[in-house]
Amino acid sequence: MLEQRLPKCLTKDQVIKFLQKAKSSKRDLALFYTIYFYGLRVQEASNLNLEDLDLDRNRIVIRRLKGGISGEYPIPRELRNKINTYLKERGDNDFALFTGREGRLKVRRIEQLFKHYTKKAKLSEDFTVHSLRHSIATHLLEDGQPLEYVADHLGHKNIQNTAIYAKITNKKREETFKRMETSPAIAKI
Repeated sequence: MLEQRLPKCLTKDQVIKFLQKAKSSKRDLALFYTIYFYGLRVQEASNLNLEDLDLDRNRIVIRRLKGGISGEYPIPRELRNKINTYLKERGDNDFALFTGREGRLKVRRIEQLFKHYTKKAKLSEDFTVHSLRHSIATHLLEDGQPLEYVADHLGHKNIQNTAIYAKITNKKREETFKRMETSPAIAKI
């Protein structure tokens, strides 16, 4: 039987270190914080348009790829502030949310920017933009969020696609074993 390789994810401290380096650009900070927070695929981030934002209602529409479940999500204050700061300095009328000199930021450019900031943060070259998606999933589970919530957050139709992240985090497993150790429902001799 083939063993499934676990996704590469950054620790919370590594994500913070990475985002600290991305702070040198208001656009890049807003971009990568959005990717991390919503667990976006690179193409999903590239596809975001200004019309997907409703900053008055603090909502964003995420169109998931690969058969994922699209939907409208709340925008937390911290992310809204980063997006607003970026939009205030932006000097174009493009309909894409994240733009560069040639219009919409393309997948390849986002990947290049990610590599640039991981290098500046002295993080492993093995990480990819997709590692941010893996990271938020793991961090949510470590926070005690149920697998069903994490599946919804990532837009997974099948919870089995989310279950791989449960193998990465030991925090929940440790808590469960501690409860089992003292539980009167478990047989002990």
